[in-house]
Amino acid sequence: MRLWPADETLWLRENGAWRPRAARHALRALASLGRKGRYAARPDGGAKIIAGPVSALALLDAEAEIRFVFRVTPLGYGEADL
Repeated sequence: MRLWPADETLWLRENGAWRPRAARHALRALASLGRKGRYAARPDGGAKIIAGPVSALALLDAEAEIRFVFRVTPLGYGEADL
């Protein structure tokens, strides 16, 4: 289990979420919790867990969720070293 934001770059790298198509799938999973597939998301108490092909990421609060969305949207590509 990875935690946002401490492990954000690691999770994005190991799950390929820096690629536009994968980012769209991760965002779709987050928008519709309970979705099955290569990327999936589920609520866990006050947090949301996004599972990628390799590992899971815990977004502990709404701020972490917002930062995740902005990080993997097209405007966020290239803002950090991947």
